[in-house]
Amino acid sequence: MNQEDYILTRDSIFSSYEIEIFNRYGLDSLLDKIIYHYSELTEKKQNLEKKLDDVYQDLSNASAAQINLLPKRINFASELDFCARFIPSQYVSGDTYNVFRLDEDNIGIYQIDISGHGVAAALFSVSLSQMLNANITNRNLLKTVLSEPPYYEINSPDKVLALLNEEKFFDRYEIYFTMIYMIINIRTGAVQFSRAGHNPPFILRTDGGIEQPMDGGLPIGWDFKRHDPVIKLKLNPGDRIFLFSDGICEAANSKRDLFGEKRLAEVFKKNLPSTLDETLNATIRELSTFTGHLKFQDDISIIGMTYLG
Repeated sequence: MNQEDYILTRDSIFSSYEIEIFNRYGLDSLLDKIIYHYSELTEKKQNLEKKLDDVYQDLSNASAAQINLLPKRINFASELDFCARFIPSQYVSGDTYNVFRLDEDNIGIYQIDISGHGVAAALFSVSLSQMLNANITNRNLLKTVLSEPPYYEINSPDKVLALLNEEKFFDRYEIYFTMIYMIINIRTGAVQFSRAGHNPPFILRTDGGIEQPMDGGLPIGWDFKRHDPVIKLKLNPGDRIFLFSDGICEAANSKRDLFGEKRLAEVFKKNLPSTLDETLNATIRELSTFTGHLKFQDDISIIGMTYLG
C-alpha cells in the first residue's frame, strides 16, 4: 500500500478529527491495524455477497428448471383439457404433478405434496417423478409387465401407492408425502383414484353440482399397513376435476382465518361459465385477495381438468 492509498483509506474510514486524535496520542500503529482489519472485513463482505449472488442465481435456475419439468398443457388427448398453476413459497417447491398417457384409452395424473419446502423437497420431487413414469420396465410402478399381449397391465391407484410406500422413504430420508393418483379413461369418462393423505379432489358437474369424495389413506413414507380405497366415478362431457395441494386451503389472512375448502369450492362453482384457464387465474386472485399477499407461506399447486368426451 503506497502513501496515497494509505491516506485515502484513512479518509474513507475516519473523519479528519478522528485521524488527528490518533496522531496526537501516537496511535498510528493502532490506526494501521484498524484499517487493515477493516479492509479485510470489506473484502470478506464482498466475497460473501458474490457467493450469495451465485447462490440466488443457482436457485433461480433451479426454479426455472423445476417449472419446465411440469406440464402446462397436454396435446396427446383431445378428450381432456388440462390446466395447472404452480407457485413455490421459496425458489423451489416440494409440490409436483404430472399428466401422461398410460395407453390409448387411459390417462394417468398424480399430484404430490412433499413434507418440508426448499431444495431438499424439490430434489426429492424430481426423484419421485423419475420413479413415476409410464415406460414399460421391470421396475415400473404404474404398469405390471406381462409375458403376453398387450405385455402390460395398468396398476390400480391403490397398488401404485402401496408400491411407493414399500420404499420406506421416512426411514431412509426422513421424508414423507401426500399424494393423489388418478386414472381417467378418456373414451368412457370412467375415473378411478386413490389418495394418501392428500386433499380430496373436487368434481364439478355441468349443472353446478360439486362433489368431494372423502375416502382415503395415510401419507406415504411411514411403515404403516396401508388401506387406500379406490374411488370410482363417471364423468360426463363438460364435467371438471380439480386437484390441489394444502397450501391453498391452509393459506391464512391477517385474522388467521384459513381460506378453506368451502371458499375454494365457491370459486370453482362461480367460475363454471369461464374457461379452465380463467378459473385457475380467478382462484389465485381470490387467494391473494384473501391473504393480502402475492407471496404465499406454503407451496401452492392446483390442477384443473375438463372432460370433453
